Amino acid sequence: MRLFADPPPVRLEWHEGELRSVKVADRRWTVVEVVRRWRVEAEWWDRGGIARDYLTLRTADGTLCEIFGDRRSGEWYLQRLFD
Repeated sequence: MRLFADPPPVRLEWHEGELRSVKVADRRWTVVEVVRRWRVEAEWWDRGGIARDYLTLRTADGTLCEIFGDRRSGEWYLQRLFD
């Protein structure tokens, strides 16, 4: 497993409400399954708190990865890759 200390930004591509692909830099993965979804909210009363949506994804080439979206900024990031 690779956990990114400084998670790179990702771009999500949707089709009719379904996540179809994730693009990281010059690499694009086709999503075949959303394995798991969850939400984290911590210290919501503080401006420095966390409000994130997490997704664990399986891609067409078998890659399993975890991404998160910052609900305040709307940006998505690659958190980890599973080997």
